[in-house]
Amino acid sequence: MQALSLSTPVSRLFLLCITIFLFIMLAVCPASPAFSQDSPESLLYTQDFEQDYAPEWMFETGWTIVPVEGGHALSGTGHAWAKLEAGTWSNFRLKFRIHLAPGASTHINIRSSGSLRYFFGLNQEGIYLSKQTASDTFQGDLASAPGLSSSWHDIEITADGGTLILSVDQQTVLTYSDPETLGAGRIAFESLTQPSTLIDDIEIWGRENEAVETTTGPAWIRTGGPLGGLGYDVRIHPLNPDRVYVTDAWAGVFISENGGQTWHPSNEGITTRKGDSQDSIPIFCLTIDPLHSDTIWVGTEHTAHIFKSTNGGELWTDATGNIRNQFFQGLTFRGFTVHPESSDIVYAAAELHSWANGGEPRQGREFEMVEGIVYRTTNGGGSWEEVWRGDNLARYIWINPQNPDVLYISTGIFDREAANSNPVSGSPGGEGILKSTDGGQTWQHANKGLDNLYVGSLFMHPENPDILLAGTGNNQYHESNGVYLTTDGAETWQHVLPDQNIESVEFAEINPSIAYAGSADAVFRSEDGGETWEQVSGPEWGPDGVRVGFPIDFQVDRRDPNRLFANAYGGGNFVSEDGGRTWEASSKGYTGAQIRAVTVHPEQPGTIFAAARSGLFLSTNGGEDWTGISFPPVKVMEWNAVALNPFDPRHILAGTNWNSDLVFSTDGGASWRLTNSGIGENSQVGVSVLLFAPSDPETAYAATAGYYSAGSFDPSTPGAGIHVSHNGGNTWNSANSSLTREANIRGLAVHPEDPNRVYAASTNTGLLATSDGGKNWTQLQNGLPVTGSFSIAIQPGNPDRLLAGFLRGGLFSSSDGGSSWLASSSGMPPEAFVTSIIFDPVSPSVVYASDIMSGVYRSQDSGETWQVFNNGLFTRAVNALAVSADGAHLYAATEGEGIYRLDLNGEPPEEGPPFLLPGEENPAEEEPQLEGAPPSAPEGEEEPEEVLSSETEAETGGSAKPGLCAGVVLFPVGIAGVFQLANRVKHQLKSGQEKW
Repeated sequence: MQALSLSTPVSRLFLLCITIFLFIMLAVCPASPAFSQDSPESLLYTQDFEQDYAPEWMFETGWTIVPVEGGHALSGTGHAWAKLEAGTWSNFRLKFRIHLAPGASTHINIRSSGSLRYFFGLNQEGIYLSKQTASDTFQGDLASAPGLSSSWHDIEITADGGTLILSVDQQTVLTYSDPETLGAGRIAFESLTQPSTLIDDIEIWGRENEAVETTTGPAWIRTGGPLGGLGYDVRIHPLNPDRVYVTDAWAGVFISENGGQTWHPSNEGITTRKGDSQDSIPIFCLTIDPLHSDTIWVGTEHTAHIFKSTNGGELWTDATGNIRNQFFQGLTFRGFTVHPESSDIVYAAAELHSWANGGEPRQGREFEMVEGIVYRTTNGGGSWEEVWRGDNLARYIWINPQNPDVLYISTGIFDREAANSNPVSGSPGGEGILKSTDGGQTWQHANKGLDNLYVGSLFMHPENPDILLAGTGNNQYHESNGVYLTTDGAETWQHVLPDQNIESVEFAEINPSIAYAGSADAVFRSEDGGETWEQVSGPEWGPDGVRVGFPIDFQVDRRDPNRLFANAYGGGNFVSEDGGRTWEASSKGYTGAQIRAVTVHPEQPGTIFAAARSGLFLSTNGGEDWTGISFPPVKVMEWNAVALNPFDPRHILAGTNWNSDLVFSTDGGASWRLTNSGIGENSQVGVSVLLFAPSDPETAYAATAGYYSAGSFDPSTPGAGIHVSHNGGNTWNSANSSLTREANIRGLAVHPEDPNRVYAASTNTGLLATSDGGKNWTQLQNGLPVTGSFSIAIQPGNPDRLLAGFLRGGLFSSSDGGSSWLASSSGMPPEAFVTSIIFDPVSPSVVYASDIMSGVYRSQDSGETWQVFNNGLFTRAVNALAVSADGAHLYAATEGEGIYRLDLNGEPPEEGPPFLLPGEENPAEEEPQLEGAPPSAPEGEEEPEEVLSSETEAETGGSAKPGLCAGVVLFPVGIAGVFQLANRVKHQLKSGQEKW
């Protein structure tokens, strides 16, 4: 073949065409992470225990740091765990030194997640490797080696995919290859015997990205809504009032730079986690150092952690010190106070849970019975000392800035009961207000005139520290509740506002004559320094469509005494610009919402409805913005189910556990009507699932489940089975046999052509089926596990193909309408807790499933095998999934971070029409187009390129779904075009027709 000369016009043209085409290809197909070069191995974690604490570890009783020759080491005795909470790893090298006392035995646990783990047993008799795949399922003696002598040994464990290697003193002694390898998990030491084990000089080596789950394909988008969660504090920066902080016990710290209009999470460096998937960030309280406003303190719920930032909350470091080893869990921090003269002196108010101190939970009349502790650091969080302990939690600490030896502690809150209360006799107990006049060395009660000792809020006058407001009351002990005022440094208290459980009180710093008090039902305002009060909003105060709940913390804008923030215990931040009279949500981007159900409009992929503990919500733009639609008579919280009529999407059914109401709307959620379902007649039973029959919109089913509190269903608590409506939800009747009368139902599926054929997933009676609309039910078995069932789905176009999910039992499939079943969890953890199963309506062989512990999975073979689908999903605790009718947009309802959206076609969904209340008109009516004419682009913009419809893409197997880059598909066509162009130009050159 003759070489191509670069000197000819044809050659130059050919190379130019190739260059242009490759440039286009690079633009169309960006580089995939799958082809990036691996980062070099580095030291990911190290700990030599030379401090007297290790805050990134959770130590059960039996593990402690002890002095040894040459320094300190970690010592374990008895059957106890020491768990590293600094991260999760899949591929790594773990190095440490170990010393076993005679008779000692220890497990080294790796890839530990839930009941999944590998563990190496080390003792003097031998070394062995075992694997745990369920709570009571073990694979033992996978490999073994000789034991260790009673001296120090260097241990190295290498985990590389399915290959596990253990070396002792630089010699490989054990190797094992697992064909069904476990995924990423934590590292933990587990002592098994009374003779002690010493661990020292821990190192973890690996690649920087090993601790982060990475996947290819489209990425989940955190919508930042709807509002919800477990809000706690709101704080305004003292020097920049547009910078505001809020906290949430599910989602951590959020910051606003524009006075609360929008928020972004800021949790880098906060390592503690909680929840089913261990992804939730349990930050409770937050305090800004008044002397150095870039120094911020936060404390966690339950997990006994304190974190500190010195750069305004952008990066956090652990400042728990020795507290962590004293109470590794069961300690919740409720507030911080910085000494007015020294940033190194900080007080921390805490709640000591009953199981942390007594070993067993102590239940009161409704809530847990707790104690309280106050800690103090004098070295900026390096170490802490206990300065007070009592019989109720500590919430606020105030220091007299004019005399710092005078301090006050408030104790109690509305949803905890004092450790010294008596649930039987009804004695409330409590501690009330504590006062110190010697810098916190000693404390005395200061309760004269204070007739309710549950003081959930305390605020000091900004100009006169002898004046304080106290908000009191408890849900079980509400006698003499309300607002109290002292003007003499807590020598005496006046009862100035009675008959309300007050969650928050505050003076306006710019004008302390103005004060505020808030309860779950109303907001009050005083204009004479707290002497008299006026109710300015309520009952059921807050924005239209949103039940605010308990205003756990107020913050008045330092520039305007009429501008007031309220962070709500039920989730969400709210703002009033008119002194508390009217309110708007101030939560865009800030959410810790626990979403229990999500559904998509059948014609508008951007219009979604979410049922959450914080309310019922609607978004018309794919989750970018949210509107509360919990309107009277159901302006309440604790929503768990929502369903749209597929033939009339303005017809909606919804259910709440607030009072077990089942409601319906015929105007898209703008108004609601209660139904007489009979479900509320059953104590502790609520609606868990709602579903219209696909072939008959007049037929609808309502499933029920038992709960131990309004927001938490309990799989073992009896429900009330299933109810059916044959008039679109107006009236309901029981659809139960003896098998389902007390069934706790969490999943429903109705046959696409027969409205009387229904499958129900029950947590206490297994998987159930009826063919006569609920008159008779049968229990499906033949291959199914004995654990309760949680989810069920029917494949579109093939109604005999069923998929069912189980509580920690994985997923099973049937191809004969439920007569027989096979395990179908390949690619999932074997003990997956499958909460939701959704078939793609356009490509039914594609299925999505969620596991409350490990996130979302996708199957492309009708559920036979699965791949993890978590790219960008920061919270893997997913309660429910929904997919748009065009199959292009997948939504995930999470437990603690609201709604996530996955655009499978790479484009955001088209926005639906705005939500309108009755009588409202659309303000943006478009000018009519000529019939048949496409809309024109705005002046100065190019006409949009034609986009393939989803129908065309489905026919061609096109690019609407993840898969090959479109440019890869076009590559052969492009190459052919380049050669064709080159040959054409070559022919033109020969003919003397060259044109440039």
